[in-house]
Amino acid sequence: MDEAPREPDVQPPDRRPWRRRTLSLIAAATLARILYLAFACPYTLVEDEAHYWDWSRHLDWSYYSKGPGVAWTIAASVRLLGESEFAIRLPAALASGVLLLSVALLARDVTNRWRVAFFSCACVLLTPLLQMIGVLMTIDGPYAACWAVAMWAGWRGLGQRRRAYLPLCGLALAAGLLYKYTILLALPGLIWFAAAAGVATATLPRRSWVLPVAAALGLLSLGAAPILIWNAQNGWPTLSHLLGHLGVKGGDVAVTQGTGHWHYNPRWTLDYVGTQLGLIGPVLGFAVGQALRAWKHRTEDPLRWRGEMFLLVSSVPILAFYLLVSLLTEPEGNWPLAGYVTLMPLAGMRVANGLDELRERTAAWLALPPPRPRAGLLLSRPTNLTRTLWIISLVFGTITGLLIARMDWAARLPLIGGIVPLHRFMGADVMAAHVHRLCERVKIETGLEPFVISNHYGRSSLLAFYLPGRPVTYCSSSLMLSGRKSQFDLWSFTDLRRDLGLIGRPAVANGAVRGAWKSVFEKVEEVGRLDGDGKKDRPAFICRNFRGFPPDGLKGSPAR
Repeated sequence: MDEAPREPDVQPPDRRPWRRRTLSLIAAATLARILYLAFACPYTLVEDEAHYWDWSRHLDWSYYSKGPGVAWTIAASVRLLGESEFAIRLPAALASGVLLLSVALLARDVTNRWRVAFFSCACVLLTPLLQMIGVLMTIDGPYAACWAVAMWAGWRGLGQRRRAYLPLCGLALAAGLLYKYTILLALPGLIWFAAAAGVATATLPRRSWVLPVAAALGLLSLGAAPILIWNAQNGWPTLSHLLGHLGVKGGDVAVTQGTGHWHYNPRWTLDYVGTQLGLIGPVLGFAVGQALRAWKHRTEDPLRWRGEMFLLVSSVPILAFYLLVSLLTEPEGNWPLAGYVTLMPLAGMRVANGLDELRERTAAWLALPPPRPRAGLLLSRPTNLTRTLWIISLVFGTITGLLIARMDWAARLPLIGGIVPLHRFMGADVMAAHVHRLCERVKIETGLEPFVISNHYGRSSLLAFYLPGRPVTYCSSSLMLSGRKSQFDLWSFTDLRRDLGLIGRPAVANGAVRGAWKSVFEKVEEVGRLDGDGKKDRPAFICRNFRGFPPDGLKGSPAR
């Protein structure tokens, strides 16, 4: 009853067709992705997808490196639709639809213009990184969708002072936490905005915020509870994993920082920045351009600045965090992706405003009597930087979208074919068929049932999915060649430090070197690279009479 009066429109409302165009664009893009995954996707599962599917076979409150969200989501989909690549990936396409709708609503609410919402969604669809997460079922798609929902609800709750939306913001953050812990980096931006914008005013007394804020924090705590409880019961393995990414003491890899001196390679930061430019593409220029203009609105147009400030402070913490991480180690390109989600409405503003400015200039130029003066550099008609960059963005986004959809076609092109990482997306089924033939051979020769083991968690899970009967496979990464731990080390039925009934049995092994396998098997025969495997230095082996791993794993670097 004590809600603040609705603020005046930032800009005049658009006509209704732009709302219809925006919703149609979202529906068409989502449906196209679903149809693509069902009928035209040429890719086998990638390693992370397969590993998360492996998790979904053994549901738990959390897992070694991530929360339970991705496993729960895949489990729900495959139980409904059956175990297939399409069923595993369908949630990614649906999450992308949620992401688009939330970005559209956020852009529309900040500017009161559906035209801006339309171009914001278009910018999402033209961004290579956001294209990829719409077709591959990793943690990133659902995580980015949760971030977008949380920011939309956060703007309504804080920016428009509609407190009833704050619990929805907390719920979205809780759901996102189940997928990726860095969704907590949304909190500094929300707090920053609430403080800077003076959310608690005389119109809305501070005490009126207690209940919605408490509800939001309570829901966020519910999302954290299963992760914290599971980690406490298992010795905090996720903390070890996260510290390992930074190379600091307590991590699950060799320490590279904190040993008495700070080790920094400038290439980490340069690669981080360069990778972001490539993964986001030209639309990043629109976001940066609008951010620079937004700074002028602080005094010229405070109401417009309020919305632009929310979008900026929602993005800055996570982008800055990973810039700082690049001072310790080399970040993966996808790590800061959520920060770009809330930059897309800024990009949409610049596109819409720039094209509006060009339309006004063109109308004024056409009103001149002929012969009209030359108004553009290459064209006689007026033009501007926005139009030029928009055309580049459309071309770049369309080409990258097609390349992402059919890398097998791109691999045949003469100039770029050699750099397309096709082996990461195709061939897992062929590798598994080869492993199956090797298993059948070993079974005939020894009369014993062989097991399958790999030196990488992703390949172990890929083979588990594509082998007949989808058997349990094993991973030796943490036990040889100073590899990292994985969920395989925590499951009682795959932890090779335990007695799993494998002693004396033969195996088909993949990865590492012959000397490493010779340390734990009586006889090892190298059989070369698996069919369909694009990596030249990843041989396969037939191993006989498994003798077991020592509890602390193999020490040193075994001879090849």
